[in-house]
Amino acid sequence: MSAVVLALHGLLVEGTVATIEPVLAGLLVADEPRLVLDVSQVTVCDTTGAQLLVDVADLARSRGGELRLAAPSPAIRSWLSVAAGMSDIAAFATVEGALDADPRDLVGQGPVQPAVCVEEPPPLTAGPHRTSAQKRPRWRVNPSGRARSRRGPASPRR
Repeated sequence: MSAVVLALHGLLVEGTVATIEPVLAGLLVADEPRLVLDVSQVTVCDTTGAQLLVDVADLARSRGGELRLAAPSPAIRSWLSVAAGMSDIAAFATVEGALDADPRDLVGQGPVQPAVCVEEPPPLTAGPHRTSAQKRPRWRVNPSGRARSRRGPASPRR
């Protein structure tokens, strides 16, 4: 059985999924589709992108085939153990390993680097003992939503 290899690069986020989804669905119309996605160049992946991969894998399985990920970037690796359904997708270190389904090339689900999309800023703590990362923001926002400096209101408009 032959496989189709498709390389994804850039952002796998809500704004790009609508473009990628029809292409992937078109590759899965055959009986027993075998799709290898090279995701080594995916720089950011959000929940929508992770869900797309899960949906494609489910569709491939329902047609008797499978989806394999090749060379997952840190943005994809961070989802492998936390997103529901991602642990069911085989991830391989190389495209060749994914094509051959080489068990020696499987990517482990050990410690991963957090992706850009899942990082959150530390919460601000109350009191005088704030760290440098927890200082007050330089700009205050007034109720109208416009920013003002601490020096006073902006100059009048003409």
